[in-house]
Amino acid sequence: MLRVLLILGLVGLVAGVFFAIGGYVGLVRSVNQLGTPANIETHPTYIYSAPLGEADGSRRVIGTIFQGENRKTTTLDRMPAHLLNAVVAKEDERFREHAGVDAWGIMRALYVDIRAGEVVEGASTITQQYVRNAYLSQETTIERKVKEALIAIQIETVKSKDEILADYLNTAYFGSNAYGVEAAAETYFNKSASDLTVAESATLVGLVWSPSTLGEDKAAAKDQRDLVLRQMFDTGYLTQQDYEAALEEPMPGEWPQAPMIESGLTGPQITRNFTEMVQDELINRYGANTVLQGGLTVYTTLDLEAQQAAQDVIYGPSGYLASPDAPDAALISIEQSTGEIKAMVGNRDQSSQFNLATQAQRQPGSSFKPFALIAALEQGIDPSTQFVSENKTYNVTLENGGVEEWEVENFGEAQRGPISLEEALWESDNTVFTDLMMNVGGQGLKNGPQAVADVAKRLGLSADFGPHGHPSIVLGTKEQSPLEMTRAYATIANDGKRMELTAINRVVQNEGQDSERVLLQHEQEKGVQAIDAGIARELTSIMLGDVVWGIADDAALDNGQPVAGKTGTSENFFDSWFVGYTPELTTGIWMGYGEGGATLEDYLDPKGIYYGAYGSPEEIFANYMTEAFGDEPVKEFKNGIEVPPGPDGQAPPSSQSPSGQSGEQQASGQQGGAGTGALQGQTTDPTAAYADPSLNASQAGGVTY
Repeated sequence: MLRVLLILGLVGLVAGVFFAIGGYVGLVRSVNQLGTPANIETHPTYIYSAPLGEADGSRRVIGTIFQGENRKTTTLDRMPAHLLNAVVAKEDERFREHAGVDAWGIMRALYVDIRAGEVVEGASTITQQYVRNAYLSQETTIERKVKEALIAIQIETVKSKDEILADYLNTAYFGSNAYGVEAAAETYFNKSASDLTVAESATLVGLVWSPSTLGEDKAAAKDQRDLVLRQMFDTGYLTQQDYEAALEEPMPGEWPQAPMIESGLTGPQITRNFTEMVQDELINRYGANTVLQGGLTVYTTLDLEAQQAAQDVIYGPSGYLASPDAPDAALISIEQSTGEIKAMVGNRDQSSQFNLATQAQRQPGSSFKPFALIAALEQGIDPSTQFVSENKTYNVTLENGGVEEWEVENFGEAQRGPISLEEALWESDNTVFTDLMMNVGGQGLKNGPQAVADVAKRLGLSADFGPHGHPSIVLGTKEQSPLEMTRAYATIANDGKRMELTAINRVVQNEGQDSERVLLQHEQEKGVQAIDAGIARELTSIMLGDVVWGIADDAALDNGQPVAGKTGTSENFFDSWFVGYTPELTTGIWMGYGEGGATLEDYLDPKGIYYGAYGSPEEIFANYMTEAFGDEPVKEFKNGIEVPPGPDGQAPPSSQSPSGQSGEQQASGQQGGAGTGALQGQTTDPTAAYADPSLNASQAGGVTY
């Protein structure tokens, strides 16, 4: 038997070797026949919403991607050496050492991915990226990745390294509908690629990281440029003198200087933030050629009724922030059981391509405190544990061994005396949560900053909390994006299971034709259990109490639909948040000024001269959820999740209205922001904006509260 098995094994091995050799020879021949990628005639890519009703034909076109004339290439001899060096420093530091596939890079990325429990780092070389952009118009599969790697290896035998760099630059997408480095040089700097300076070359290379965003956001493009310059200096491509000179070079006055007008992404302004995010994902998946040559039909998760309600409640004529002098806001709605994004409002100015919902990094304030409570529950700390609410001064040991005196007080200098950890969340008491972090009296967290940072990362936050962290993170001093904060709460709402965020459900190429091909069909994933389900449910009960008994009462829904959530305001009122969820939907709302540097104190502090003029994130949440989903039946949380007794042991009211009033009574007595009255009872036709028949489809803590 052993002899037979050995013979069979050897036969199989030999057959496998010959099969691999044959496949490789075939790839060698195919590479020699690939030639230069052609500029293919454009056929639009259509992006659709989720169905408005039961029928799939009720979808609406929310975006169209089409190619114009702005695709220009140039030759290697006209590309400055510093342009090629910038690509290597930014995209593939080991490019001149490997043979098309970076084995060391793959091992490093695999190690990082395994530790993270998900794909967080890729290992594609510049050659592989060129192959994907120029030749492979396919979905991401193991077969495609193997083919991509083998073609990359063979290309490196027939082309020089510099030729590959030139091919990569001639097929890359740079934003603002500029395809190829020559088109990008003309679009952003109004010059030929051969005339680019070191700083300009670094700028263009940096754009490839997020072309749709950086192509319109000059400040962000400059930050990315400086990062590329730093990488060029660190890898030896720039001297100290040249590096400092490039950093001092100003960006152009207009950005971009000479953009194409009649091409690129178009569609209803109300969905622009969402469709730009979809466009970037499509290009990252399939390459610019595939997306721009068109023939794709893209089915998304966007709920148009919810999207219209979000836009109306925030920026509509009767919305809370309708006035151009009002603050800005961002809103994200996620279906927690699937991770599907249902609504997104990121900007007042829909022509801006900086998405406040996904890209703005702002201090979350006290909306970060639930993560500390999770850490406490994981360490067996009972939420009824008593702490003392009073002004505190701590001595914090810093990473360098020094000691910092840290003073903490509550909003309005409130000192509540003995109070439970649970009630401290409802009152958003800073001093109790800093006691928890500092382990005062031995009843707080062990290794508080590390424990809380670990929870935050498991929930999906990507901020760098450092190896040790400062206890002030419990007060929300580390900046986060609205999208990530909403995803973290959605994970709690989903019994602690973290789902990958989804904006695209299905992508079909040449739909309805003989050559029809499904490139992507999103399958419901199992998710990752980030925190224990029992702890997630216990926290949900406590945050239900925040809406019934605590300071988040303005987030209660008139129809009695249960809401769990937490408010958050950063120091000096620069940012205000509410992130909350019902049994099916999680919605995060940030309010502030998009350009930063301005405070909301006059609007949110009861002592402010404009207090109440525009309402709060809680009120926006309540009105948005009512407008978007108010007609749906009330659903309760399951698995024993219910509102806990009040601070004095009182029983929860019969409805979710914090005073126990009926929805009608509460509505009549509500004090909202500007436009609240107009929004009550308002009905919205989500198809009105789509009436065109062509769109019909088949550091220190400070004060937070």
